[in-house]
Amino acid sequence: MAMEKMTVRFTMERETKGAIRYQEVDKKGNKKAIADGATIGTLYLRKDSLNGNVPNNLVVSINES
Repeated sequence: MAMEKMTVRFTMERETKGAIRYQEVDKKGNKKAIADGATIGTLYLRKDSLNGNVPNNLVVSINES
């Protein structure tokens, strides 16, 4: 059975020593916890992979390969 494409939204929560921490949010921008049905919850992106460009918001698409 094929998985449907998922789109998950994130907003920057805080900066750590080596990464930027993003929190999953709903369509209105409200934070979602795992208990609230979050798909991913928290996402960390390494600072050095962002080349100095730290976006405030992210949209992640999940597709079956």
